[in-house]
Amino acid sequence: MNKSFSATILIIFFGFANICLAQVAENASHPATILGLSIEGNNFVDAQTIISLSNLHVGDVINLPYDTKIQEATLNIWKRRQFHKIDIKIDKITDVGVFLVIDVEEFPRINEIIIKDNDKINTKDLMKEVQKAKGEILTNYDTSLIKNRLKAAYNKEGLAFAKISPEIRNTDINNYVDLYLFIDEGTKFKVHSITFDGNTHFKDSKLAGAFKDTKTKSWWQFWRSAKFDDKKYQEDKNLLIDFLKTNGYIDGELLGDSVSYNQDEGWVDIAIKIKEGNQYYLRKIDFDGNIVYSDEALKRRLDFEIGDVYNAEKFKKNLEGNEDQSDAASLYLDNGYLQARLITNETRVAPDSVDVKVFVFEGARYKIGKVEIVGNSKTKDKVIRRELFTMPGDYFDRSAVIRSIRALGVLNYFNPEKLKPDVAPSKIDNTSVDIIYSVEERSTDTFNASIGFAGSYGLTASVGLSFNNFSILEPIRGGGGQILNLSMEVGQLNRYQTFSLGFTEPWLNDEPTTLGFNLFDTRYSYYFDMRQTGGSINIGRRFKWPDDYWRGDWNFRVIYNDIGTTEQTSFIPGLEVTIAQQFSRISLNNQFFPSVGSKFSLSNDFAMGSLGIGKTDYFKTEINFDIFNPLMQIAGQDRLVLMLSSKWGYVAGLKSDSTIPPIDRYYMGGNGLSGWGVTPMRGYPDRSFGPDDGSYVLTKYTTELRFAISLDPMPIYFYTFAEAGNIWQSFKKTDPFNLKRSVGVGVHLFIQPIGMLGFSYGYGFDPVYGGTKPSGWQFLFHIGQQ
Repeated sequence: MNKSFSATILIIFFGFANICLAQVAENASHPATILGLSIEGNNFVDAQTIISLSNLHVGDVINLPYDTKIQEATLNIWKRRQFHKIDIKIDKITDVGVFLVIDVEEFPRINEIIIKDNDKINTKDLMKEVQKAKGEILTNYDTSLIKNRLKAAYNKEGLAFAKISPEIRNTDINNYVDLYLFIDEGTKFKVHSITFDGNTHFKDSKLAGAFKDTKTKSWWQFWRSAKFDDKKYQEDKNLLIDFLKTNGYIDGELLGDSVSYNQDEGWVDIAIKIKEGNQYYLRKIDFDGNIVYSDEALKRRLDFEIGDVYNAEKFKKNLEGNEDQSDAASLYLDNGYLQARLITNETRVAPDSVDVKVFVFEGARYKIGKVEIVGNSKTKDKVIRRELFTMPGDYFDRSAVIRSIRALGVLNYFNPEKLKPDVAPSKIDNTSVDIIYSVEERSTDTFNASIGFAGSYGLTASVGLSFNNFSILEPIRGGGGQILNLSMEVGQLNRYQTFSLGFTEPWLNDEPTTLGFNLFDTRYSYYFDMRQTGGSINIGRRFKWPDDYWRGDWNFRVIYNDIGTTEQTSFIPGLEVTIAQQFSRISLNNQFFPSVGSKFSLSNDFAMGSLGIGKTDYFKTEINFDIFNPLMQIAGQDRLVLMLSSKWGYVAGLKSDSTIPPIDRYYMGGNGLSGWGVTPMRGYPDRSFGPDDGSYVLTKYTTELRFAISLDPMPIYFYTFAEAGNIWQSFKKTDPFNLKRSVGVGVHLFIQPIGMLGFSYGYGFDPVYGGTKPSGWQFLFHIGQQ
């Protein structure tokens, strides 16, 4: 109970003792009718509001000199928390009844909050901790709460001895005060040493490594913080016990600890006394109560062998729930057994052995009743439902729910942080559950504009309009999941121009079949003159085998090539007729910032000139493979992600005199803004690998470490990268160890309606084609391109 509340209670009870009874002639209790109610002392709260709060009314009968109704009225007003004094008095007594006065004193309101003498934490951050603004009520409890919040903020910064001194000063404005917060920040403490007593199997450094936030720092560990936060230290002590259990010391205990502050040096020395106990090995695992799944099926999920060190934490995760849903409980949750529970009982059977018995309570098997979608105003229900893997009548499957959330995230129509499924008991029967998918829509249509410098083309610019949730039947409203895009790109002095128009229906006849077309016109004038005009038709299908992440896509292209001659090659104008196929597997959980899953594709293009169809003949094959691994979560969201990417490509003619159009060859370097065929390579100028008329073999590897600053409302992530790649004139000249390398940093953000915006700054370690010196630092900027 805080001081303000206690003081007010005293006021309430002593107030009754001070009720003026001077006009009461009789000493005995007698009834009186309330003839009038008036208010004194109020500044901000309306008089009628106070009367209403009191629940006293003209015409009520009360007993004088004391009545419980007066006490109840005082408590009713107090509950409003706006008054530090409440006194109900008799104003006048007549033969007919009594007139009452409710005398109040309101808590003051804040005129201004002034923070003084802070240096280590800026005023803006401290004001966030205050959580009060001008015009709000300020009670004694509020002042105490503000003091504690600021104290906690300084503790978090390692300033455990910071002192906060609040001071309330009156102002010229009636019942308004200024709140001064004087701060003595004291010494900022860092962890100087962490020592242990009682450890015989682990070194001090190994035990200290179990801590997440409480760490010492050597001079070379520039990335580490040694700041001491007492709250985090208390949490880290629990991790120490987890560490012991992970290594088989299930009897491990923390017997005590001490933190010594050295204010002169600004550091703390931590001493911890532990009991390791014995290391235990697994002797036997038994199950009791399981009917649906055999002992062997459950044991396989545990991933333990008899004689293994008994890692209690691993055993618990593999039994109840791990990150990849390969635990024993998932067998039940993925097969409708929502109430299944697995409870362990450990029995120490020797100084170094433990038997574990798992009691299984399988419960009833549940089916899916209704599948509901809430929050979508633009996207049609059927567009969402066709991405779901949970169907009414199916047995409940947790992995299908997770897969459905991933599929909705890949659509990029919804805020990924707000994609949440909810499972509720069905109202129809007690053996079904309803699944509710809550979504929060965001704009997916983008107006893309980019500008950059390409070594071959000079200044380049592009404009594009993309409707990513389009509906050809309702073009104004949209929400049909179709894609319509229009783009144009222009290079300096008209060296490069391209225009394209495309449309895709991802679910033809509500089946997982893709149908689309693309029309384009490209003009190029630099090393040679070229114009390509044509179109393509695409059809694709999602497969069920090997799994439903796989799909196949087929493309039929017809292009008219009008290409000028060069010193090395001459081209005959005419048609290029190409068929292409691509097999891909995509299991990403998000389109902008994927954190889990992979993306694989194998594509083959065949220009049919050798069959007498068109003037061009070649065969082109490419393999792309990207994989994403989450490394760290913040507030339940993956924020630190490792991305590994590989790309290989090869193009060759089918006859000895085959001429491959330049647009189908490989170019590398820069940010890819120079259009067709260019594989980006940060740290190098645009198209700086290989000759100007392109190459025939490509290899590229990329590693990125990405950290998401924000996922909503504006997705932003920083990254560091390392890349290696090259292109070669022929397969015989290919040297997979002769790769040009680069490293650097960058940032990507997604802004509506512009789309993707990115910056990168990379260093190329190797010379460009025809050069002798390293490429050096290159800054790249682009809008509308990932």
